[in-house]
Amino acid sequence: MWLRSSDLEAVLSFLADLNVLEPAEPYPNEMFDRLQALIPCDGAAYQDADLETRAFVTLNPADSPEDDALYWAVGPCPIMEYRSRTGDLTAVRMSDVISRNRYHDLPFYREYFQPVSLDHVLDLGLAAVNSRFRSLLFLRGHDVPDFSERDRAVLEILRPHLWAREAIADLHRRAAEVASSEDTSGPTAARSSLTPREREIVHLVAAGKTNAEIAAELWVTPGTVKKHLENVYAKLGVGSRAAAASRVGSTPGIAV
Repeated sequence: MWLRSSDLEAVLSFLADLNVLEPAEPYPNEMFDRLQALIPCDGAAYQDADLETRAFVTLNPADSPEDDALYWAVGPCPIMEYRSRTGDLTAVRMSDVISRNRYHDLPFYREYFQPVSLDHVLDLGLAAVNSRFRSLLFLRGHDVPDFSERDRAVLEILRPHLWAREAIADLHRRAAEVASSEDTSGPTAARSSLTPREREIVHLVAAGKTNAEIAAELWVTPGTVKKHLENVYAKLGVGSRAAAASRVGSTPGIAV
């Protein structure tokens, strides 16, 4: 399918935004805010599921163990069954693998999606190894049109960039493991326990910036900055902005 120039520009804008996000985490929450602007939908998430053990290896942070249990009690999703049967990892809609009437008759729809007013599904396969499937999931309600061929084409363009992001995140993880094994005390060890985005935020804190100022500079929400700082405090065993900046070897000019 040929995409319009406006769609290609939207993809380029998304990729530019993606490059400023935390590289050590391939699918941060901020990415899904941008994805929902690129592929209009009511919800988007990363999922990593194992059909053999009937469990999610990685739960979407918005989900709960109760959601997980319900999913497998009535599922799996027809798209996941389709991928298991065919090995196809292309972007597919629920309507591509099962008729709408048959889908609406399934307990999976009636008990899992219908109660939360969700209907249309678009899924981009990322990887399939044995019984384990990873994908990006997009959801829409029943009162809006299904996902389009344009939406599928956009996701296919993004696939290699998402794979590259996964590879970069893996390199960051390995580098952190090496750094941790080489130095187990002092500021260097403190820095190596943090992700690159967490270190960046601590340095901005040390420069005297407030959470709101940091959020504006990094294109994230103040709540995201607060969450990163909470993770920093837990990793470093400190309870304040000044102590965190001191532990990573910065010279704080702390703003409250």
